[in-house]
Amino acid sequence: MPSEYTDEIENSSYTRRAFSMGRKSKYSAEEKLLILNEVLRNGIHKVITKYKISQKTIRR
Repeated sequence: MPSEYTDEIENSSYTRRAFSMGRKSKYSAEEKLLILNEVLRNGIHKVITKYKISQKTIRR
C-alpha cells in the first residue's frame, strides 16, 4: 500500500506536468520541408541566418 507521501507526489500538479510535457517543435513538418528545400536552393548559411537555426539542426 502506498504511503501518504507517495500519494502526494503522484497527485501533485508538478508530477502530472512533468509526464505530460514534451518538446514542442518550433516548426511543423511541412515548414521543415520548406526550410530544407530553401537550403538546397539558397545555401545553408543564408537559411540558418534567416531562421536562426544551427547547422547541426539542419543536418539532423
